[in-house]
Amino acid sequence: MRGTLSLAGLLLALLPLDVLACATCSLREPESAVRSALLVVGLMLTPFLVVGVGLWAVRRAGREDGA
Repeated sequence: MRGTLSLAGLLLALLPLDVLACATCSLREPESAVRSALLVVGLMLTPFLVVGVGLWAVRRAGREDGA
């Protein structure tokens, strides 16, 4: 039981306070079109970056084992 309470406390500590605010308190200006486009492009390219870094790490590890 104590482990569950400490886990719940940890999750609440990591939760941003904006989530607990009411909807009218957390309103903000909409993002600019350029910033939104950059965000979408970045999100689309992220999987390729992750795969690329993984392939690089595998090739590097293979090179170090063979040397």
